Amino acid sequence: MIRPTTWLPLGVLALLVGLTVWLNTLVQPVAQRADGTGRHDPDLIVENFNARKLGEDGKVLYTLVARRMVHYPDDDSSHLQSLAFDAFEPKQPRVAITADSGRLEKGGDRVWIEGNVLVNREAAEKSEPVKLATERVLLLPDEGIARTTDEVKLESPSGHAVAAGFELNNKERTLRMDRVRATYKQPTTKR
Repeated sequence: MIRPTTWLPLGVLALLVGLTVWLNTLVQPVAQRADGTGRHDPDLIVENFNARKLGEDGKVLYTLVARRMVHYPDDDSSHLQSLAFDAFEPKQPRVAITADSGRLEKGGDRVWIEGNVLVNREAAEKSEPVKLATERVLLLPDEGIARTTDEVKLESPSGHAVAAGFELNNKERTLRMDRVRATYKQPTTKR
């Protein structure tokens, strides 16, 4: 006859082995996937990148051109070199932005533009052309907004200004600047 006291040490030993295996699986790092998503390696490189957004009527709303675009799958970002952005909003003045580099985020809904950023807004019926220069701009192309908290220099026919940041809303035709130092030129009137 087999007594429980002979099996008790074996049962405790089996329980300890099972507990050890379970604890070992909890403390081991998660294995890296073999598809490359854990690395910051490009999966797509495009030379002479050119993208356009069309309106419902088929007309171009804006274009984004870059000498080179590199996409990274791990964070779904795209890095741009030597870029140019042009907005052609209906009934709004054209806005052109150029820069040394940029980064697309959220599928292009947000574009960080950096390095020698120049923003040129054409004249409209009641507004004169404006040129802005800064080092970094966040562009929200579908909303028609460009903004920065970096120092910006503004040039226009009626004067120049230096500000601690700006927000340009092309759809509403507004330009908000923070902590501005400006020089205004009195417009000349024809007699």
